[in-house]
Formats: sequence, structure tokens, C-alpha cells
Amino acid sequence: MSRTLVFATLAALALAPALRGQVEIERRRAAPARGEIRIDNAFGAVVVRGWDRAEVLVRGVVAAGADELHLEGDQEGVHIAVSVPDSWFHAAGEDAAFRSTLEVQIPAGASLGIQTVNATVDVQGVVGEVEVSTVNGNVRIAAGSKAIDVETMTGAVEVRAQGAPVEIETISGAITVAGASGEVGIESVSGTVDVAGADVSALQVKTTTGGVVFRGSIAARGGIEIETFSSPVRLVLPKTTRAVFELGSFGGKIESAFCSGTPVTRERFEPFRQLRCSTGPDAFEIQVRTHDADIVLAAE
Repeated sequence: MSRTLVFATLAALALAPALRGQVEIERRRAAPARGEIRIDNAFGAVVVRGWDRAEVLVRGVVAAGADELHLEGDQEGVHIAVSVPDSWFHAAGEDAAFRSTLEVQIPAGASLGIQTVNATVDVQGVVGEVEVSTVNGNVRIAAGSKAIDVETMTGAVEVRAQGAPVEIETISGAITVAGASGEVGIESVSGTVDVAGADVSALQVKTTTGGVVFRGSIAARGGIEIETFSSPVRLVLPKTTRAVFELGSFGGKIESAFCSGTPVTRERFEPFRQLRCSTGPDAFEIQVRTHDADIVLAAE
């Protein structure tokens, strides 16, 4: 038998289980009302909804070639995992035969951790901490009265925070945060960043390309720090905003509805054009710096 034929035969055997039909599942397990729920599903989709029962319900479809669906738990929490052959991490991609879809209902007060490789994630109605780690796939979260943490490489991230602190780290993909309050941290390479909220005490955004927009009000104390390379920045703040502004751009324009009459300057030995001014006490500082993109501060 030729070497080429041997390799082809081995590859076919490795992928054969994935070509059979998928398996429908429905399993339940008791769960602590404020415990920890962990979900691992490398390929496919994870949909989570919070409910008022001290129980976990898992429904969905598991890829036929998957090794097993694990549903284990104790007084601390529950672990749900779809285990798959190692070969899938090199071959799976977007092939529907490798995809497992889990629809999970968990106690609303539990903390939630989700880990995927190539899967979409949708979480609603969970008021505990929510942490999502993935490589590729859109993430949508409408939950959390505690903390929300998302780490991904590619895919859009949409968070409706309901007042929870938010941390998002991604390489590419649009980021949308609504209902922000308190602390928000975002780090991205490419993709737009759009944040809306009220009484935000700390907003930090670092990105390379893709526009950055913030709409909302700020707390009495804290700060906004936005640093981009070629991303335009637009802040829309209430007319009554009291803060210290420090805006700088190397090649972009600076426009501000605040500090009327304060000129944009370029200091000696300083390559950036700057606008520095204050509308009130120095308890809140707004700092924005870009390399070759515009900065606009609008009042409403």
C-alpha cells in the first residue's frame, strides 16, 4: 500500500465518526443556587439562560463523533463538557459535522464560565459572574449584576451589562457594550468599539483600528482613558459634564463642545496637537490620544 493511500485511509478513519448522525440529548442535574457552572464545548454553539430552579437542564445536539457529553457536579457546582478527539482541533473548522449545540438552563444566581474554540455563545438572565473564553465566534451576553469577562480572538462581542463591571479582550471583531456602569475595560486590535452607559467611573479602551464611540454620563470621580492609533474617537456627554480634558492627536483634528474658546495647541518639542481644559473639579479626568485620527467631543 502506498504512503499516500495509508495517510488517506488514516484520515478517513479519524473523520468517519463525525460523518454519522448527530445525537440529541436532554439531561438534568441538581445544582447549587449560587454555585459555579462551567461549560466546555469546543465546536458549535452554547446558549445559556438563567432560571429560578436549583437545577441544570442540558438540551441540544452533540456531534456523533464526539467522545462523550459529561455532566458532573457536587455541592460547589456543575461541569458540562463535550469531549472530542484531538484530531478535531486540526480538522474541524466550520464543518457542521463537528458542531455540538448546547442549550443550558442554570440557576440565575450562579457564576458561569464558558470555554470554546470555534463556537458562538449566547447568555441571558444570569446575575452572577460571567466569564467567556473562545478563539473564534460571536459572543452575546445580556446578563450579570456582578462581573462580565470576555476573551476572544475573532468575532463580534455584544454585552448588555445591566450595571456589571465589564472586561473585554479581543483581536478582531466589533465590540458593543450597553448599560455600562462602574468600570469598563476594552482591549482590541481591529474592530469598532461602541460603549453606552450611565455613571461610568472608569472606562479604558486600547485599540489600533476601528472607531471608538462612548455615549453616556460619568460618575463624580474616576476617569476615561482611550488610546488608539488610527481609530477616530467620539465622546457624547451631557452638557453639564464636569471633568478635566486632555486630548492629543498627531495627525487628526480635535473638536470639542466643552471649554469653549480654549485653543488647540502644539507645544515646543511635543509632536502631538493638544487640547487641555477643565469644566470643573479635577476629580474626573478624560484622556484621549490618537496618532492620525480625529477626536470629537459632543454635548447633548
